[in-house]
Amino acid sequence: MFARVAARQSAQTLLRRPQQANLSFMSSLRSFARSFEPHPFQRVPVTAKPAPADLGRLIKKTAGNAVVFFPLAGGLLGWPYIAKTLVDGSV
Repeated sequence: MFARVAARQSAQTLLRRPQQANLSFMSSLRSFARSFEPHPFQRVPVTAKPAPADLGRLIKKTAGNAVVFFPLAGGLLGWPYIAKTLVDGSV
């Protein structure tokens, strides 16, 4: 009888271990991944200085976008007026 009880307990323990191992493995993976996320209320370290603004690059990028955007937007939105002035009642 003792052997039967011991066998059943060891079988239950073996059946439980993969689930516990899986749970602990998943929880350790989750805690490892969360260690890379800063806390929302975490202070920025004083030793880290903010990067200076790269105004030249920002102005160049904005000007390049404006050179393409405004003529294209004017053409797409203004074509009915342009067509009206070109045709001007001759159709």
